Amino acid sequence: MRRIVIPSKIKDLWIKIHSFIQKVLGYIKIGFQYFFRYTGLSWLNKKFKLLPNKIKKTIYAILFISPWLIGLFYISLPILFKSVRMALSDKYYYITDVGWQITGNWYDFTQFKRILMDEPFHFQQIIATAQDIAIVVPLVVIFALILGLMLNQKIKGRGIFRTIFFIPVILLSGNMLANFSRNDLLTVPAIANGTITSFITDYFPDLFNEVLLAAFGKIVLILWLSGVQILIFLAGLQKMDPSIYEAAKIDGASMWELFWKITLPALIPLIYLNIIYTTIVYANLSNNAIVQIINVHSDESQTLGGTLTDEVNYGRAYSAALSWILFTIELVVIGFYSLVIRLSSKRYE
Repeated sequence: MRRIVIPSKIKDLWIKIHSFIQKVLGYIKIGFQYFFRYTGLSWLNKKFKLLPNKIKKTIYAILFISPWLIGLFYISLPILFKSVRMALSDKYYYITDVGWQITGNWYDFTQFKRILMDEPFHFQQIIATAQDIAIVVPLVVIFALILGLMLNQKIKGRGIFRTIFFIPVILLSGNMLANFSRNDLLTVPAIANGTITSFITDYFPDLFNEVLLAAFGKIVLILWLSGVQILIFLAGLQKMDPSIYEAAKIDGASMWELFWKITLPALIPLIYLNIIYTTIVYANLSNNAIVQIINVHSDESQTLGGTLTDEVNYGRAYSAALSWILFTIELVVIGFYSLVIRLSSKRYE
């Protein structure tokens, strides 16, 4: 093999750069020493070294998440409490030379009563959104699990396939999803022309028709939403010990038994994670009915703007109430499917 000869000028330059970096690091170290000595932190450092490792790790963890805690207490929580107060108020409006003001008693639940009693179109969209999220979330997780198992096999071009399935995660950002939906790019032609619909209605009971039609109607979107979940399942599958499968095969276990008794129990924590992630992402897409009522249009004929900007008919307080209803739907869906997984996983404990 031919050796690569590095010119002497490049060697000399590298030696000079390396020595310069070492000097800079030495000066930084000396600066820290003087800083600790004259501020009294050297004494604190000695005391810190005497602490038990458990307390040290706790302090490291608190310091690590301290930026997040600062943002939580000084930015997120005040906005969260303000949103709750807005949702429970009669109105939230702007007064010249005074600013934004909240009116009404919080215990009257004015906006929630209006949504449930005085706005039938909005109430119907809320029910439709809850049903849609409840159907799509388990389908996305199941599809992601199946595709993760397939992509975990030793096949040629495995990396290319993983990249292809992750591309939709990037394309779904921004207004891309709305443009695809507007141009009917998220539907299968066989569903659009009624071929699959007629087959399902002819051969399946009425009890399953609605669920199956909703699943097939969103099959492209379900596949598009599975990118991150596939990578999460792949990470879990690749960390599993192959010797466990070899021992089970020696004992005569089939592929079906390997999946239900080894693979699936090991992936249960990741299933919880994917349920939470999928629910949050899908519930906040731009094509969500409640999100569209808040941001785009507030009536069935689409003649009015979103409730967030329509201060005359609705306003920010009404939009805040809708947002909390959407958040409640997400919590219910996550809690229900987590409970289902919890009860079904008791057989493995």
